[in-house]
Amino acid sequence: MASHDARKMIGDLRDHLARHDKPIAFLFGAGTSCAVKAVCAAGGGPEKPLIPAVAGLTEICASEARSLGKEYAEAWSKVAAQCDHDGKSANIEDILSRLRMMLAAIGEQDTLLGLNRTGILKLEETVRRTIAKIANPAIALIPEETPHRSMARWLAKTSRQQPVEIFTLNYDVLIEMAFEAERIPLFDGFVGSYRPFFLPDSLRRPEVAPGLNWVRLWKMHGSVTWRRENRGGRERIVRGEPDSSGEMILPSFHKYDESRQQPYAAFMDRLARFLDQDDALLVTSGFSFGDEHINNVIFSAIENRPRTHVYALQFSEVDDDHDLLKRAVRQRNLIVSGPKTGIIGGRRAEWRLDDPVPFVDVVFERDPKTEANPQPKTGQLKLGDFAKFCEFLRSMGER
Repeated sequence: MASHDARKMIGDLRDHLARHDKPIAFLFGAGTSCAVKAVCAAGGGPEKPLIPAVAGLTEICASEARSLGKEYAEAWSKVAAQCDHDGKSANIEDILSRLRMMLAAIGEQDTLLGLNRTGILKLEETVRRTIAKIANPAIALIPEETPHRSMARWLAKTSRQQPVEIFTLNYDVLIEMAFEAERIPLFDGFVGSYRPFFLPDSLRRPEVAPGLNWVRLWKMHGSVTWRRENRGGRERIVRGEPDSSGEMILPSFHKYDESRQQPYAAFMDRLARFLDQDDALLVTSGFSFGDEHINNVIFSAIENRPRTHVYALQFSEVDDDHDLLKRAVRQRNLIVSGPKTGIIGGRRAEWRLDDPVPFVDVVFERDPKTEANPQPKTGQLKLGDFAKFCEFLRSMGER
């Protein structure tokens, strides 16, 4: 089988990230929060993931729904079956979105999933509160050292002509905590001192936002720290302490209907504007390309902007029928890095390592069976592991 040189691929990515004049952004999915391990109360060491990935979170919500009683367990099974598509099991965002669509459509005397409107509302609220609880772990469970802090340290040692932007689909506050610990100023679109409120203009007009040394954080799917507030007949989104209700957790239907003028629309517009810049670089991590609306923005940009580059760092191998693979084969400015294979220049091939160097060793795991053989060495590229990727970023700052 043909092969790609891991050293060249990583070197190209490092050169992109090192450029001070290049517009750089990151898109983080659930896999980045999953990379943080909870502190074990007994021994003080790391344990299971602090916040589970989407599949784990879905199962926890399913368990909570079943605990409500038989009729709710049956309703969960029905709505999950409705959300299954293309041989893939429904995730929690699909299910929560479907429940909210039902709430918008059902009348007081109607029945859906074997539940009346009150029952569906109870199921939706249970799911929402469960997500909020999982996404807001106890401080004692959060380790002092996280991959996010490694990334923050790298950013602290760089100087940019344009602010770095982080788009995240996570509801938790791990990024905020890590950047504050490293004393890096972070701007999230909210302004004010007492009850900061969301200001869409701060995403569209540079003069409204803070200076270039402030990292931008755009929480596209909402946050456990957001809530709606009505003052003087005007509704706005404010940020404060974590909210156990999960009110501003925004799956797809909620994002496009009730929240049309709220943060999600502004963040999607910001992502499109960022990618429309000449020579922009977007690096994705922990994102499986399962959100079709975000995918459309990214894929449209790489088709229309040949100098815009997207590095999709994948924790697992991409399926042959996945749209990401099909796009990467057609678009040379979309580079996909899986553990065993990569797609570069429209060609999928296994990784090899012609010339080992320290910056590659951080993320390349050699196959022991080839160590005694002549070059090239084979192995797995761990860039798709968020913890390894942040270790790689930190190593850049140390050189």
